[in-house]
Amino acid sequence: MALVKFYKVATLPGSLEPDSFYYVENGSVAESYLTNSSGVARAVGNSAMINALISAAITDALTDYNALEVVADIAARDALALERNALVLVIDASGDPTVDAGSALYAYVEADDAWVKVAEYESMDVVIQWASIQDGPSSSPAQIDTAVSQSHTHSNKAVLDKFTESEGQPQYNGQPIKSSWETANW
Repeated sequence: MALVKFYKVATLPGSLEPDSFYYVENGSVAESYLTNSSGVARAVGNSAMINALISAAITDALTDYNALEVVADIAARDALALERNALVLVIDASGDPTVDAGSALYAYVEADDAWVKVAEYESMDVVIQWASIQDGPSSSPAQIDTAVSQSHTHSNKAVLDKFTESEGQPQYNGQPIKSSWETANW
């Protein structure tokens, strides 16, 4: 029978001792690993194993869900007359005492007639990158800022706006402008 060595570490070492128990402090979570005679670790209720189990359970559960509803608040969610498993996104989930603010995604389990909170969203901010705007300006934001800062106005802008052009001829207030000369012999 092999002796088991015990280690308390901050992170799991790259190479592990055979027949050992590793206790890993990871912030507010503690993880445990046992190694076999070859030094191969087996998880003992650690967060990686628990997360894998949860992910598998969620994937299995969601295969039965075939609809997504979007509602304004918890009252609207509770008013739904669902006869099947469903996912419901509640835009303002503050009516749920477990939600401080924002949205939440709930799964309705028809067999249990119960709601299960799947995810909570504090905010849904959208960031638009300048380069992602289709058919947008070809100028950069800096070039536009420079052009705006260099723009100017005239005290007689209303009068200047009356000057136009039609068929190559200047106009004022919609009427052709006559010049003081009519010929090239001036």
